[in-house]
Amino acid sequence: MNITIVGAGKAGTFLADRLWRSHEVTIVDQRVDRAERLRTRLPSVRLVRGDAAEPKILSTAVSPLTDLVVAVTGHDEDNLVVAMLSKHYGAKSVFARVNHPENEWLFTAEWGVDIAVSSASILYNLVEKEVGIGDLITLMSLQAEGVSIEEVTLPSGARAIGKRLAELDMPSGTQIAAIISPSAGVVIPGGDTVLGPGDELVLLSTRDQRNSVLQAFGIDEAPA
Repeated sequence: MNITIVGAGKAGTFLADRLWRSHEVTIVDQRVDRAERLRTRLPSVRLVRGDAAEPKILSTAVSPLTDLVVAVTGHDEDNLVVAMLSKHYGAKSVFARVNHPENEWLFTAEWGVDIAVSSASILYNLVEKEVGIGDLITLMSLQAEGVSIEEVTLPSGARAIGKRLAELDMPSGTQIAAIISPSAGVVIPGGDTVLGPGDELVLLSTRDQRNSVLQAFGIDEAPA
């Protein structure tokens, strides 16, 4: 994937550090100290210096070839502008961080946001649902209507076992964010990643496509 991360703070740097080995990563930030730190720490990541809320800066980092833009600055207004401009420049998907819960209502598709992530809402939903790892349950509801993060554990009989992710017919609007493998630990998925029994898949998907997601993995029934 071609991924652009806007904001080189702790969250942005963490994402870039985890993603650059498997994806083409660009990171945008205007602070000189952060830029110099990134050049040293992540020399393989493309760096664009400047204010991403300015069209002339963002247009150098986002194009129709961009699969995903992740806006994780500390300012909600900047994340919204980045989302809107990114869609204008052809980005396929935009994830945006919500810093202040009272601003969540703004982070919608009308502003170019496909998935909004609010730390406060995540914590609230985790507490409300008493989430346990390893179950097929909704981890949290996100601001984008009809979108959730779910976890699916592949049973031994799943027909997707032994297949590469590129071979699966995943429904539109579904993205595999991470795989927790019993043998390899946390895996950032790519097209050549081969699925195995017991793999835990963290998915971004729309609720009305849940059955299609299970079918894509060859799971006849959700595990209890």
